[in-house]
Formats: sequence, structure tokens, C-alpha cells
Amino acid sequence: MRKRGTYDQAALLLDQQALQESSPERAAKAREAAMAAKELSSAAQIEFDFFGGNVSIAFQYMDAVTERLFEHSKTPAQAKEAISILWVICRHLGWQSYECTKTAAELSEITHTQAPHMATALKLLEDVGAIQRTKRGRTKTITVTPEGAFRGNVNNHAKAVERYKLDVIEGGKGAKD
Repeated sequence: MRKRGTYDQAALLLDQQALQESSPERAAKAREAAMAAKELSSAAQIEFDFFGGNVSIAFQYMDAVTERLFEHSKTPAQAKEAISILWVICRHLGWQSYECTKTAAELSEITHTQAPHMATALKLLEDVGAIQRTKRGRTKTITVTPEGAFRGNVNNHAKAVERYKLDVIEGGKGAKD
């Protein structure tokens, strides 16, 4: 019930109370009050549903990648650029997908990064295991690792890793969910 707003909670309680009323008049008034609360909720309250979106990036994942980037890059500036590019990659993942919807050229435009710097950053991200690039035709598809794209209950993480292996590494040759 906590996911509901205050007015939605009130409307739910009023609906439940209307079902328990022995008097038809009181039940009708409770339903009217419930309708009024429902109208207030849609007009006055906007809730942010964190888990209703596409992806949730774990802080532990970002911390681990950041640490690896600073260890493997030649300069702190390279590591910082790679971190910002990883953020943009994660921002542009397809719906319920590990794949970034943008190409390296489009990422260069978005981040105002020159092509050689983008290539270096993507190579660095690939070297530390944050992303994987797969050649498809004339372009390379950028996918994030399961830790970067994991959604949902941590108890299902092994299943997500297995799905990633089947979908991305083996090219979707495995069984679908």
C-alpha cells in the first residue's frame, strides 16, 4: 500500500469500507467519497516509480567499474571520460535490453567527444568488463554487462546473468524467457 499515494490509500480504504457497510445509503456515500479521493489523486499527485522504468544501475557496479577504470587508464582524465560515456550508454539502453540504442558516432555527438577519444573510452570500458561490443554488419552493437543492466530482485541475478549469456554472448541462440 506504500506505493500508492495518500489519496489512493484513502480511496482504497473507502472502497473496502463501502463493501462492509450494512446500510446501502452509507455504502453509496463511501463510494462517492472514494471516487472523490481517486479524482484528487490523479490531479494532485505524481509518483515516481523507481522500479517501473527500464534499468536500475547499482552503486556497487558503478563503484567497481570506476575503480577498474582508474587502475587501467593511462590518465585520470581518460577514466573520467569513460565513466561519463558509460553513464550515457546506460541512459540509452533499449527497453528491457542490454543493448545501447546509440552507435559510437551518436554517442560522440551526445557527449561532445571526438571520435578517437570515443574509441579509446569504449576500448577501456570493454577492457575492464563494463561493456561488450559485437560487430553486426557495418556497426558494432554496444551491450552492458549483466551487473550494469540487472533489473529486479537480487535473488534472480543468476538467471539474469544466464539470460545475458544466451542473449548477448551466444547471440540469442538459447531459450527465451
